[in-house]
Amino acid sequence: MQAKISVIVIIYKVEPYLRECIESLIRQTYTNIEIILVVGEKGDGTDDKSLEIAEAYAAEDKRIKVISCEAAGTGDARNKGLAAVTGDFIAFVDGDDYVEEKFIEKLYENIDFHGAEISVCGKYSEYPDKSLADEGHSVRDLNGEAVCRMILEKNGFFFHCWDKLFKAELFEGHKFPTEGQLEDRYTIGRILSETESVVYDSTPLYHYRVRTDSISRTDVDSEQNTKADEYFCTLVEKRYPSLKALCGEFLIYDHITCIQNMLLAGTYSEAMAKAHRTYVKAHARSLLSKDNLDRNTRIKIYLTIYCPRLLKLVTRKNR
Repeated sequence: MQAKISVIVIIYKVEPYLRECIESLIRQTYTNIEIILVVGEKGDGTDDKSLEIAEAYAAEDKRIKVISCEAAGTGDARNKGLAAVTGDFIAFVDGDDYVEEKFIEKLYENIDFHGAEISVCGKYSEYPDKSLADEGHSVRDLNGEAVCRMILEKNGFFFHCWDKLFKAELFEGHKFPTEGQLEDRYTIGRILSETESVVYDSTPLYHYRVRTDSISRTDVDSEQNTKADEYFCTLVEKRYPSLKALCGEFLIYDHITCIQNMLLAGTYSEAMAKAHRTYVKAHARSLLSKDNLDRNTRIKIYLTIYCPRLLKLVTRKNR
């Protein structure tokens, strides 16, 4: 008997894209699924027809369950979806994205064959004028330390919910934070740091729509981003002490970004930047000693330490 898989779809003002998203799930070759559509609404007259669309599809397909709620952020919506799950495994899809017909089948096939707790796939980045696919590679079996190393080295998948299939039990005792825009980094980061086995197949199965008008696609505050990454690194260092130096290198990029955003926003001051510059100074040596460090990053590190105001010119040029 097929395992039951729950797919949680977070929906907020995505009417132009929602039909494509839902239809891509209805057409899944793996059929023992429940599709949980969590529709957030403001109730102030600004809502679109997302709820109407979701309910129309639910009337035609008994696998679809609609949860209508007050829009209170993606973390709150994901938690409402988790509370409604009845499946053995959980996947997440954003309401403005869509998936390949074998999205669930391949993720589950890999998790079942390899006996893993989490299965990860690749993605297509969908821009208005082009589609970019992740580079393919052979299927990898990863233990927890290898997963954390991959994230810290930024050479594979990241903290996102939507490119993964999880054993449902992994979310026991775990909820998404309801404040801010980085709820997946905290919850998925914690789950990934605690996992024992992940199977990673970078074959693109998820279509990630890159939109400049979406809350989830816009730049978040760099200070929030740094705090989320620091939280992940705290977990990693405790569980895998051998990765401590790599955590330090990983966070250097965050601290430099904080300084760059201050410079671009005109809010830079020595006092505000002191903690970030101190961190970069303390951890730069190991990163600068790497032969494969790109020239641009090397320049940014030196400018951050010795002449941060020149960093503004480099930042403007690159952006």
